[in-house]
Amino acid sequence: MQSFMQNDHPEISVIIVARNEQYFIRDCMLSIRKQFSDSFPWELILVDGMSEDRTKEIAVKYAEEAGIENFRIIENTGITLATGWNKGIKAARGNYVIRPDAHAILYPSYISKAYETIKKMPKVAVVGGTLETLAKGYWGEVIRDALSSKAGVGNSSFRTHAESGYKDTAVYGLYRKEVFEKVGYFNEDLVRHQDNEFHSRILAKGYKIYMNQEMKAGYYCRDNVPALLNQMYRIGYYLPDLSGRKSMGGLRLRHLAPAAFFISLIIGFLLANFLNIFLYLSLAASAIYLGFIVLNAFYIGLKNLNWKSLWLVFLIPAIHFTYFLGTLTGFIKKLK
Repeated sequence: MQSFMQNDHPEISVIIVARNEQYFIRDCMLSIRKQFSDSFPWELILVDGMSEDRTKEIAVKYAEEAGIENFRIIENTGITLATGWNKGIKAARGNYVIRPDAHAILYPSYISKAYETIKKMPKVAVVGGTLETLAKGYWGEVIRDALSSKAGVGNSSFRTHAESGYKDTAVYGLYRKEVFEKVGYFNEDLVRHQDNEFHSRILAKGYKIYMNQEMKAGYYCRDNVPALLNQMYRIGYYLPDLSGRKSMGGLRLRHLAPAAFFISLIIGFLLANFLNIFLYLSLAASAIYLGFIVLNAFYIGLKNLNWKSLWLVFLIPAIHFTYFLGTLTGFIKKLK
């Protein structure tokens, strides 16, 4: 473990769990440093998942340049996000902890607004914000539009900038440190969706989760389609784990929407061999779905005055179908 000067009583501990993030770690740390005045007691912990690039070197160099005295690096030999989060939280000395991703940029006053909000709401365990998808390159911009639209991600409140209020999950949340002692830590048996499962346990204990629309952060999405579809497949593949013995919950109806839609279409077309009504119903459902996608693509294109958004007509169905394939494969795996 590497560290600079220590403050034994920081109020907020910022935890970044990273692996091979040399292209993003400096900008992330820069946005975090701007959150705090020189007099506010805080610390920064980088939990490194055995990076093979210059992530740690860049982080140490920036911490020195920016004068971040309360900075530590902890090795995450378990590599996974859950093990990294747990190591960071257990090492944190603050009364509150926040865990932005290495790909994240926290916009001005993100943490101070979270801090003000949670101090006023004693029943709230975590306060999260809204997420703006950032992009690099031509395809990155197309992917950004897909992941920022309701046609692409449904009613994910923090991605589609819903109004402030109580939610069932949070992004880049500021947590009361004491909550982990009462609810437990992130489930290290889960490869993905650890935050959904943890937030379900928070709610089960009677705590609340709040989203403050005034808190805004940016996140760099994948910049090529194969990488995005691989990500979507893996998200879907590990989704069924939330319904198994390893999990205490966190599976929501919105997570199953793509699977329900495509399975209903498949069943409908199969039943069409016996009754024509199922053919008409399946064709109507397909037409409504594709019509909504097309209208969404034209709306985004007109709004941004950028016709590359027309690629969404193909990309969004590909996202949904790949996610469905992952979910289906994951459930089949559980049945074996």
